[in-house]
Amino acid sequence: MESAMSRRGVLAGLGAAGAAAGLGAISSDAEAAAPSVRGTWLIKPSASGGPAGFQALAAFAAGGVFVTTGSDEAGTGLGEWIGRGAHGFGFTYLNFHFDTDGKHSNTVKVRAAGTFHGSHLSGHATLRTFDASGKQLGADAAFTFTGRRVAVEAP
Repeated sequence: MESAMSRRGVLAGLGAAGAAAGLGAISSDAEAAAPSVRGTWLIKPSASGGPAGFQALAAFAAGGVFVTTGSDEAGTGLGEWIGRGAHGFGFTYLNFHFDTDGKHSNTVKVRAAGTFHGSHLSGHATLRTFDASGKQLGADAAFTFTGRRVAVEAP
């Protein structure tokens, strides 16, 4: 009898999980219909009117999680993003940089705002660098950026 109860409990649990998954799918479909910056973008920064010499990948995840990595330096930036109106966004992230001995040499903080339409985005950002003790190094650097959404491609 215990094994029947156990099987029954498992089946009941699977049914509840299936129902919850179905509700999640409805919610996800509704969210997908609304324009969102959520997803991964290939970003091209510019400074003083010209290309900055590197590209970055930026991922806007559910719950406000922001992750980025650049082609110019090893490391991953982690931060938060928010939506601003129907097509706007803002984000802040931090990225640790290390010297050749593997010791923390500085931290970069980037604050940005922009807009997106379909598979394109653009905006402006400010980069601030801090030494390992937290003291600001030099003046803030301002730049603009454009990007395109990374699309799913069939294998």
